Amino acid sequence: MKRIYPRGVVAALLVMVSPLLQAADVTITVYGKVVAKPCTISIPNATVDLGDLYTFDLVSAGSASAWKNVTLDLSNCPVGTSKVTATFSGTADSTGYYSNQGTAGNIQLELQDNIGTTLNNGAVKTVQVNNTTQAASFPLQVRALTVNGGATQGTIQAVINITYTWS
Repeated sequence: MKRIYPRGVVAALLVMVSPLLQAADVTITVYGKVVAKPCTISIPNATVDLGDLYTFDLVSAGSASAWKNVTLDLSNCPVGTSKVTATFSGTADSTGYYSNQGTAGNIQLELQDNIGTTLNNGAVKTVQVNNTTQAASFPLQVRALTVNGGATQGTIQAVINITYTWS
C-alpha cells in the first residue's frame, strides 16, 4: 500500500527539521616561510692553544701574548646567499674583554678580525659569500692580555660562541 502525504504535512516536517540543518563558514589558514638553506660550518668547534705564557712577560698593564690565528670557514652556501653575519658572545669581565675562566689571575682574552677590529661580547661581523665557491670565511686572531697588569700563574680558558645568520 502506498501512502500519500499531503503537502502540508511535508512542509510542516521541513519547517521542524530546518533548525537542525544549518550552514557554517570554515576558514583554512595556511602559513610558513621561505628561508635560505644554511651554509655548512666547516669547523663547528675551533681550539686555539696560546701555549705557555710567562708571568714576567705579563707584569705591566696592557701586556699581551702573541696573536694566534684561527679561521672559521663556511661552505656550500646556497645560491642566492650573499652574506653571512657572525655575532660573538661570551662571558666578559669589567674590562669588556672576554673573561678568563681558568685559574690564571688578571688575564683577559681579546678576539679580533684580521684587520684589527676587536670583537668583544655582542660584536657583529658580516662577510660576503663568494659567488663562485659559495663559501665565506672569518679570519680571526686571539691573544691573552692583562689590562691592569700583574698576571698570576694558572690556566687560561674561555669560550666564545658564534651565532651565524645568512641572507
